[in-house]
Amino acid sequence: MKSYKLYFLIAMAVALPIQAAELATFDEVRKQYQTYGDGTRLSYLYNRCAALQLNVSALLLRKGQKKGAQDFESVAQHYMVLSEANEREIDKKRGMKSKDTMKTVNRAVANVSEVYSKRMKDNFAKRGDYLIGDVQLEAELAECNLPEAFKKKAVAD
Repeated sequence: MKSYKLYFLIAMAVALPIQAAELATFDEVRKQYQTYGDGTRLSYLYNRCAALQLNVSALLLRKGQKKGAQDFESVAQHYMVLSEANEREIDKKRGMKSKDTMKTVNRAVANVSEVYSKRMKDNFAKRGDYLIGDVQLEAELAECNLPEAFKKKAVAD
């Protein structure tokens, strides 16, 4: 009996960091933005798309698909510019002067990119594919591939 309790506690201790590292769905983040008017949530969405696009770009580059990699990198840059503009607007509303906003965006994208990279590697180890079979990543990539529609959906009421 005691071994079952110990096993349960160990399993819970291992599962908690995994759950904490999971990414909220775009819909959950959009709901936070729309409910609270928290502009940082909008930047986070843009950063997520940039990070995902950069990860796909890196995959394509490793496969020798330079044109496809450049296309994804261009979309990532677009999202980073959107995030930078949003951060500047937030600073303006707060009466702050924006400093090194793109550096801040780059750091945020790099952090999220690491989470995506780990998830994609885990997917590959489990399924033999980085994206296919991961419903959330497939949906996010489909949304992120359409920046203007994504932006409209993010700010819609």
